[in-house]
Amino acid sequence: MKGYFIMKKILIIEDDRNLLNELIEFLENRGYEVESVDNFLRASELVLEKRPDLVILDINLPGISGFDICRAIKEKSNIPVLMLTSRIGIEDEIKGLEIGADEYLAKPVDTRMLILRMEKLLNLFNHFQDIISVGELSLELSTSKLSYKDTYLILPQTEADIINKLMESYPEIVSKDDLLEAVWSTIYIDENILQVNITRLRKKLKNLGPYNIYNKRGQGYGLGEADE
Repeated sequence: MKGYFIMKKILIIEDDRNLLNELIEFLENRGYEVESVDNFLRASELVLEKRPDLVILDINLPGISGFDICRAIKEKSNIPVLMLTSRIGIEDEIKGLEIGADEYLAKPVDTRMLILRMEKLLNLFNHFQDIISVGELSLELSTSKLSYKDTYLILPQTEADIINKLMESYPEIVSKDDLLEAVWSTIYIDENILQVNITRLRKKLKNLGPYNIYNKRGQGYGLGEADE
């Protein structure tokens, strides 16, 4: 299993370039890895691709509402979202929290408060990130325990890393190269090694519950129902 990263990745979705640059500089100086998104219409899609540890999201964006981006992120992930707003009033805060935002901060941004709320979220979500779930299938990362309802088995490390990547990306397809990079940190691995591990994992999934690893020719691998 991959170890915990000391440097947390923060992704900022903010159209105010001055504020964006200030936040990037401030957070990088505090030891965070920081990225930003300027294609706001694809923001939620890019968040799911980049898989940051936390998203800082402005409500007021050109062409799309931050509320819509937050909703789309939360429909497909549990990535924590801290929302920013220049509006004064409780209604926006209530709306944001109702659609899944995890924290709320008013502009102008107080960097001390920002750090306190970020660290609170990161600590909270680190506690839950030891378990990843797809439906009733769950993987306990620290022990490689794969469970379905009341049945479980302990996976070898390589198989646990494979199913972890597929569950993280569910329901999307994971390319062969992305899978190799996630498991072995390189694409220069004999493909037969990957195939052997996937074959073993398929047999275990079949005995465990109604899930299977399927292969889309030319695209990669995905996790799905056993009849797919």
